[in-house]
Formats: sequence, C-alpha cells, structure tokens
Amino acid sequence: MSTKKYSGFVDEKIKTDTPAQEPKNWLVVNSPVTEENNNTFKQLNYSFVPAILYWGWNSTIECEINPQTAANYVRSGIFKAADSLGLNSRIKDRQLVINLKKTPSKFLYENKGHVLFLLIAYTTSGLEAITPYPISLEVDYQLTENGEVVANGVGVVQSKAQPVANIWKSSKKFTWMYLDEYKKESNRMGTELVKNIMQQIED
Repeated sequence: MSTKKYSGFVDEKIKTDTPAQEPKNWLVVNSPVTEENNNTFKQLNYSFVPAILYWGWNSTIECEINPQTAANYVRSGIFKAADSLGLNSRIKDRQLVINLKKTPSKFLYENKGHVLFLLIAYTTSGLEAITPYPISLEVDYQLTENGEVVANGVGVVQSKAQPVANIWKSSKKFTWMYLDEYKKESNRMGTELVKNIMQQIED
C-alpha cells in the first residue's frame, strides 16, 4: 500500500463527507489556528521482499485529517448537543465562545504480513489495522454578556477511539468504515464537551 494510493481512499471519503453547520449568534466555535489545510500522509515504513521461499511486506502510514474537517466533526456534535440540551435558554442573552485548541485527527495505518513457501504447502499471516493516536479534545471558552467576559474556563474530553483490524472488507471500505467511526466519536466528544461546559457554568 503506497501513500499515494492510501491518500486517495481518505481524500475521497473526506471530500464527500464534510458536514455543514448553521451559524448561531449565541454560540461561536472557533477552529484551531493552523496553516495546514489538507489531509497529510507520511510513510513510516515501506518494504516488500519477494524471495523464492519467503514473501514479506510492511506498509505503515501516519495519517492526519486536515484540521478544518476534524474541527467540523467536533463542531457538529457541539451544535447538536447545544440544541438538544437547550443551551441557548441556559445562557440566556449571553454568548458562548468555544476555541478548539486540540482535536483528535491522527491515526496509523498498517498493512504487513508474510508468506513462507514450504515443499508441498505454504503458511501465511497478515495484519491490516488502523490505530488512532490517543489525542484528547481540548478547548477554552468564554461566556460574554454585552461584550464583557462573565465566565471562562477550559474543557478536556478524552477520546474513546480504539484500534480496529480489517477482517473481511477491502482496504478502501475498511478505511471508510474507520472514518465513519471517527466522525461518530468526534460528535460524541463535542456532545460531552457541551455537557461539561454547562456544568461548569451552572456550578
């Protein structure tokens, strides 16, 4: 699996699956400050050994979803939670500004294995897996009224994303499955963040 081929899987999925949010004047969610606007891919290991009695391969790629998309997934969870939990009525005529400082967006793709040819048979083993980096969602926030900050604080939500291994799917479908789960987890973290901030404001 080359970086060029794998980046095509990720870029295609991200391009067709970027959520949009309706703006709210009482809730502002700012993305992390960064100059990077694309998904990035770094080949950490690439080897293929086609020997007479042994074949071995190892392709390890570090992937990072572009910060704007990562922020959009979290933002979607924040906005949905704000509506369902009645955040607007809780903060009354004030404005809540959430600044995303760090969003989970990096994972490791591995495709490795070997085939050993014997006299009348062969043995094979392989692994295709995706491992998310253990990165938490980190923010700071300000609650303002008539331009004055009346409350502020920080929020941290731990990621619950787990490594997954491919058993039945193609590499493309496997990657898309992971990205779907990544989106759900980002939404969940956004929801938990709103709950945490509401609790801090009301305490």
